[in-house]
Amino acid sequence: MKVGFIGLGTMGLPMTRHLVEAGYETYVVSRSRGPIEKALAFGAVEASSPKALMETVDIVMTCLPLPSTIHDVYDGPNGLIAGASAGKIVIDHSTVDRATNEWASSRLKEKGASFLDAPISGGPMGAEAGNLTIMCGGEEDAYERALPVLKAFGDYIVRVGETGSGTTVKLLNNMLIGVHQSALAECYVMAEKAGVDPAVAYEVIKRSAGFSKSMDWAINAILDRQFEARFSINLLHKDIGLALKLADDIGMPLDVVKLGAEKVAKAKEKYGDQDVSAIIRPLEEATETIVKRHKKESH
Repeated sequence: MKVGFIGLGTMGLPMTRHLVEAGYETYVVSRSRGPIEKALAFGAVEASSPKALMETVDIVMTCLPLPSTIHDVYDGPNGLIAGASAGKIVIDHSTVDRATNEWASSRLKEKGASFLDAPISGGPMGAEAGNLTIMCGGEEDAYERALPVLKAFGDYIVRVGETGSGTTVKLLNNMLIGVHQSALAECYVMAEKAGVDPAVAYEVIKRSAGFSKSMDWAINAILDRQFEARFSINLLHKDIGLALKLADDIGMPLDVVKLGAEKVAKAKEKYGDQDVSAIIRPLEEATETIVKRHKKESH
């Protein structure tokens, strides 16, 4: 089987590598030469355009940052849709909105092709390890045909329901990240101000009912002051905005999520390019308290 991948970023490039390692003849397209050269080095093949890639392969995967980027890649005379034909499948791993999913699905269906919205969770570490969580929306037949390919880089793969349902679950997940990281900021700063080592507080809470996986994500980045983006505040801000828009569309109040969104927006003003663990930084500045690793006392 021939497959294609568009979006060779921190997630897409290792996902593409896993496809090659799984034995799939893998074609790639990118606007930047750097990612293309890396993909070619581990055995991928370059296509000249999204349209050419779509015409060549059986299944195409995309992993792109914004709804507008989806339209850029899918639409137009050299876009994926122009190269689509009966029996082909397009899988989008991006975190976008349901309207974008429905638009892509409808346009591809006109060509006899199928579409799955299949957002991913697990971060760059999960992409490198090939153990991503993948939440899929779309027709069951397309999902079953795509499942062996998805297993190249995913180890928990679920068809949630029809088109847009994978995106819905991803937005639920990411709005919780905003809430959790905002609450964790207050937790760690409060521990520091109260004279408790935040690392010790983390170890206790990890074994208690208040634990969330967001604590594992953030703790070392905060304590070691290493805020290079694995998942940036800018992207989280975009995703929470999409979640709030969906909530408005279906008449769902999200009072707590809106508080988290305010904290994310505040952090974005100065630290948008940094990791979501940097949501703590405005609170540290406001309280004149820096959360960092404590030196162990020698005895």
